[in-house]
Amino acid sequence: MANYYATARSNYFAVKDEKAFREWAEHIGLNILEPDNRDKVADGIPRFGITPGDGDDSGWPAMRHNAETDDYDDIDVPGQLSEHLADDEVAVLMEVGNEKLRYVSGSAVAVNNLGKSVSLNLGGIYRTARRLGKNITLAEY
Repeated sequence: MANYYATARSNYFAVKDEKAFREWAEHIGLNILEPDNRDKVADGIPRFGITPGDGDDSGWPAMRHNAETDDYDDIDVPGQLSEHLADDEVAVLMEVGNEKLRYVSGSAVAVNNLGKSVSLNLGGIYRTARRLGKNITLAEY
């Protein structure tokens, strides 16, 4: 049986409260990215990105162990992140992964500070490709 390996990261975005954002990210196990030239951000506002905390072979977390209840709590990364975004900021969360090339998957979600979001996935190419012809096989085995 093959394992699924994913890589994920976000774009850079501004937050309302840097301390609260950092505490949230640490609580759910995310790494925070900071631009190399933080003082050269076009509008002078510091921006941050996030990646899963498990390294380069991990997707966005969907649950976290709760030591108090010895159970698992669901994590909605885009939904929770939206609460930290500054006004008019949009965070884009991307993830790609594969299972020994049995299949390749990818998705992206964009969320704003109001909690509104849009998403897409690589599997949507099959619907779009129907405009080109009717004989389409899946890129998997």
